[in-house]
Amino acid sequence: MIASSRNLSRAAIGCPWCFLPVSVILLTWLGCASQGPVDARFEATFDTDPPTTVLAERNGTAWVVRNGQERIVLPEIAPGVHEVPVFGGSWVGEWHRDVWEGVWTDSLRPGDYRVPLRLRRLGSQHAIAPPRRQTSTWQTTEGILHLEHAGDSAWATISTPTGDYRYLSGLIRDNILNINTFDGAHLFHFEAEFVGDSLKNGMFLSGTHYRTTFAGARLSSGAPAWSSGQQRPLDVPLRFEGRNAQGDLVTLTEDDVVAAGKRGVVVDVMGTWCPNCMDEARLLAELAPNHPDVLFLSLAFERSEDEVALARISKFKETLGLPWDVWLAGPANKRIASERVGVIDTVRSFPTTVFWPVGEEAVIHTGFNGPATGEGYAEERRFFERQLQRISGRSESR
Repeated sequence: MIASSRNLSRAAIGCPWCFLPVSVILLTWLGCASQGPVDARFEATFDTDPPTTVLAERNGTAWVVRNGQERIVLPEIAPGVHEVPVFGGSWVGEWHRDVWEGVWTDSLRPGDYRVPLRLRRLGSQHAIAPPRRQTSTWQTTEGILHLEHAGDSAWATISTPTGDYRYLSGLIRDNILNINTFDGAHLFHFEAEFVGDSLKNGMFLSGTHYRTTFAGARLSSGAPAWSSGQQRPLDVPLRFEGRNAQGDLVTLTEDDVVAAGKRGVVVDVMGTWCPNCMDEARLLAELAPNHPDVLFLSLAFERSEDEVALARISKFKETLGLPWDVWLAGPANKRIASERVGVIDTVRSFPTTVFWPVGEEAVIHTGFNGPATGEGYAEERRFFERQLQRISGRSESR
């Protein structure tokens, strides 16, 4: 999502990712038989320095990661092997009495990238935080931190001009903020000390491969918190190209849009490795049925351009239930994406979305603030709805 000190993989390609009521995201899968406690709450600790800890549940044979209000279900596809949904990879391990020990393998990173983890059952004294929460907003070295806490429990996200860090949760104890997430593609740990209206002596970890400092200052209650952007389109004909599910080179032109009986097109420039792209695709899939006169298309820029990439795209499309085509458009590189999506001068982030009515000027939207941002996501939804209405001819508002 972002091109700053997010993590090495996202900084190289421009992708970043619960505190307000949002729809619970629940990916359901089938599993196989296993041993160990069921229907219990666990603490999943990844072996970073310092450790990154998230909450999890045992649901039948599956592990369920609790990211704030998001639920990520890892089904058991073989004894001791749990598949990470959407982004691939796995948790592989076994029970040692009442502790499950294993490794997370990240299939998105080159090489054999593994992080050891263990899951311990939480005692009955662990309670869900009371409903009354306090909120605050902070300008940090990573972006705008929106923080909620109740008791010693904390929920947060960090928003940037190109997207958000999605669901972060953890604890505030002894004036130390400790928030984490595992979203299937990224393992994040934020830690800092509250000193008056400042966050100091902090660190940000991404897995075992990246570390930087983390600091911030509290903002006034009226400070703006969310900032996705727009870009001016280039004056070029409507044309997009890529490789379809069969690997054939295909194109989309204005004549094709008209021949299909559509008033315009929405083109989602994305990658199957990008959690912000997943959030945006879900929103588009929710809105698309209300706009049958709009053609939707996703252009995927992937870590490879081979049959593996085509298979990943097919799985991504199936998992999210996308009713439109997803074409392989090139490698996960912003410079190459800029060259291949002619209407965009510079692809600044994944995702970038093109709203293009037939015969009119395109509107280009950069980045995406997902459900974890609360009001930021509500603003995104309103913007997307206005653009779809403009393409449908029901509104000229931008």
